[in-house]
Amino acid sequence: MPEQPHITPAELEIMKVLWKLGLATVRQVLEGLPENDEGAPAYTTVMTMMKNLAQKGALEVDNSRQPFIYSAAVRRDQVLKTRLVEFLHTVFDDRAGEMVLHLVDEADLSLEDLRRLERKIAEQEADGEHHERD
Repeated sequence: MPEQPHITPAELEIMKVLWKLGLATVRQVLEGLPENDEGAPAYTTVMTMMKNLAQKGALEVDNSRQPFIYSAAVRRDQVLKTRLVEFLHTVFDDRAGEMVLHLVDEADLSLEDLRRLERKIAEQEADGEHHERD
């Protein structure tokens, strides 16, 4: 599998819109972006970022028509996994258990979320996939 391109936080917002829409023009992506404190980004800013994402290999472009149509060339689950692993490494020093415990303590988890965690823990224990820490 080829190495995944680095995607900045602002580019990730664009990717989220494209994962949701599937195919989109720059204008459609712009309309799907959340506003921040400064309001919506400029059309040319979004266009430049999408061009950069295409050059990185994160987007595919159909330039056979006007306006160009863009689609994600990387899967959402792959990008999120990479981001999660980076976060685990940089923030929690690769201590996954600490990260999960922190999330359980701090996040607003629903009863269903907690049940899913319990099922996942039971599956891991049954499969013998848990790892003892010193």
